[in-house]
Formats: sequence, structure tokens, C-alpha cells
Amino acid sequence: MKSSLSARLTRTLFFLIAATTATSMFIVELFVNDVEDTILSLELKADAEFFTAQLQNGTFQPIKTAQLEAVFLSEGEAELLLPEYFRGRSLPFSDEIEIGETTLLILGEQLEHPDGKLFLAQDITIMENRESLVQIALVGVAGFMLLVGFFVARTGAQYLVRPFRRLTLEVMSTKPGSSMEQIDTGYRDQEFCDIAEAFNRFLSELEHHVEREKSFVKLASHELRTPLAVISGALNVLEQRQSLSPADQNTLARIRRAVQTMRDDTEVLLELARSEVSESDAKIIVLQEVVQNTVDDLEHSNPDHAGRITVHSSGRGLKVETHPALVRMLIRNLLQNALRHTRAAVEVRMIANKITVRDFGSGLPILVTEHLKAAKAPSAITSATGELSNTTFGLLIVRLVCERLGWDLEIAQSDSEGTEFVIHVHSLD
Repeated sequence: MKSSLSARLTRTLFFLIAATTATSMFIVELFVNDVEDTILSLELKADAEFFTAQLQNGTFQPIKTAQLEAVFLSEGEAELLLPEYFRGRSLPFSDEIEIGETTLLILGEQLEHPDGKLFLAQDITIMENRESLVQIALVGVAGFMLLVGFFVARTGAQYLVRPFRRLTLEVMSTKPGSSMEQIDTGYRDQEFCDIAEAFNRFLSELEHHVEREKSFVKLASHELRTPLAVISGALNVLEQRQSLSPADQNTLARIRRAVQTMRDDTEVLLELARSEVSESDAKIIVLQEVVQNTVDDLEHSNPDHAGRITVHSSGRGLKVETHPALVRMLIRNLLQNALRHTRAAVEVRMIANKITVRDFGSGLPILVTEHLKAAKAPSAITSATGELSNTTFGLLIVRLVCERLGWDLEIAQSDSEGTEFVIHVHSLD
């Protein structure tokens, strides 16, 4: 599942706030430590200067208080007289040491007048403990800022995405048709206004396109029906003359069946183009009869097809209530596609609520297979040059008819050993 734009913005804003908070806490910590070290160093150096002046005046006395210790070691005296933490130091030196739970800041200087060594030790335990409390407080403040930052990032992201969500909902609620409602362009941000206006221009062009298609369908309906009516009238005239031989009458009957089939197919194609099929045309039919009649028509129309199609059924008539012309068109296109791609036999099986059509050719192109298996609505399947072949047009009709009937189309096999289509029929049983 893909992440939403709001979640991405929330993560990004929270990351920026967290990075800013961490950087600020780090800088504050460095500043506090630097100030502390500077104050202690300056204070201890001031004490050293004070005791050096006393030594020069001869008024120095070693002292040891709760916070400060000052010791002078004359030249030649043993360091054993000094506390352990002063011994073995190379002068001058300044260091921070820990003795148990006590933290001392030590300073040592070499003096010339009088000749000797001055040592100072200041207890900074209280300040170190206070520093730990400050660090804990900083961590608490950082945690609080991160919590506030999370809510700020979430609220800010929702605020920023709100117009985008509104635009998305308006686009998704647009229903395709000949008249589509324009979406609102009254957004505060210019970018969203530009997107809305561009989409409205697209809707306007789409409406014009749909209107042109409807006009074309109406024109095609008239242009296709007129020659069929002329052919049908001419056949009636030939029959009324009663001058045809029995063989010619059989031929005339075949022409009349072909004209009727073409008329029905024309009506179906026009209705498919209009995305509508009248429910009043639905009838109860026996699929075996429709399949067998379609096979007979194909064999009579093309002698090369004679004997190539074998039909196997479970023995009982599978009855469905549907549009006969749609079913006939579906079966004929599947059979024509199978006959076109192989010189071998074509098998049709009707078992339970399934119709299978199998050939033993080289299989369908990958593009056609993927297109027929796609979940979205079908569209024209074109070749590499953009042309619509007989095969792809026939299979496009097959899928359109299956979707209109509510039947499921499955490609059970398509490889070098042949292609098998399975149609799952919703029968009256």
C-alpha cells in the first residue's frame, strides 16, 4: 500500500523539527559546558594570583575549606608532604579529576619569588551535580519539543494537503459522460487553480469527443441499416418472382440468414458503442444450439473451415437468459480467431457452466494476452504501428461482450502449443 502525501509531509516536517531540536540542544550543551569551564578556570586563576601575592608579601598561610585548598611546596621539600592528587604533576598544569564521588579542579604553577610550587584544588562537585540536572532538564525539554513538533507536523501537513484532497475528491467524483460537471477553481493557491482549470479544459474536450462519437454512431446506424434494407428488399423481390431453382433458393436462404445476422450484429455493435443493450432483447436460449448454428454458418461461408471445428458437450442443454445476438457474436469471434491462427482442428467444449475454445496454433502475442487479462475496462489493442488488426478487434469484441453479459473470460493457455479461452457462463440452472 502506497504512502499518502499527508504522511510524507508529516514525516518530513517532524524530521526537520527533530533535527532542529537536536541541533539546538547540542549547541546549548556546548555553550553551558564552555561557560562553566571558563568561569571555573578564571576563578581558580584569580585565586592563584591572590595566593601568589601573599607568598611574595610573606603573609601566605595554607588553607583548606569545604570548597578550596591551597598548598605551597618550597623548593627542595619532598612531595610526600602534598596530598596525593598533587603529586607527580608537571608544572604548570590544570586538570579535572574525580576522587570517589568528589570532583576537583586542580591548578599547579611554578613560582620564582619565592622559589617553589603553588597548588590549588577547588571542589566542583555541587556544580557537576547541577550540570547533570541541567542535562536531564535539557533531555526533558527536547522530548517535549519533539512531542509538540509531532503534533505541529501532523497538523501542518493536514493543513497543507487539505486543498489537494479537496481537488482529488472533486476529480474522483467526476462521472464520465456527454455532460460532465466542471470542478471548482476557487482555490487560494495558484498551483491548485491551474490544475483545476487544466482538468476542466480536459473535460470540455472530452465532452466534445463524446458528442462527436454519438453523432458518428447515429450516422453509422443510418448508413449501415440502409444497404441492409436494400439487400433484404431485393431478396424479397427475388422470392416473389418464384423463378429460382431449388439450389438458388437455398443460396437465397443463406444470403437472407447472412443479412439477418449482419443486421443483428450491426445493432449489437451500435449498442455496444452506445454502452447500452436493451433488456427487452434478452431471451432464453440453448447454448449448444447457438454454438452449432454458428459453426454451421462458418463452415458454409468458407469451405476451408469445413470439418475443422469439433464440438463436445456434456449432453444436456445449457440454458441461459441473455441476448442471442451478443452470444452469437461472442462465439463467432472466438472461433474465427482460432481458425485464423492454425490450420489444425479447433475444439469447442461445453461442460457444466463453461465454454472452452481451443486451437493448436502459436499462441497470442504477449501484449494482447496482458491486455485481455487486465482488470480495467478494455480499449483498442493496437500493433506496434498503431493499427488495429482483425485478431485484436475480434478479441476486443469478445471481452466487451463478456463484460456486458456478466460472464467471466479466462485465458487458460497461450503458448507455443496453442491457445485456450474459457468462458464462465451464468446459466438459469
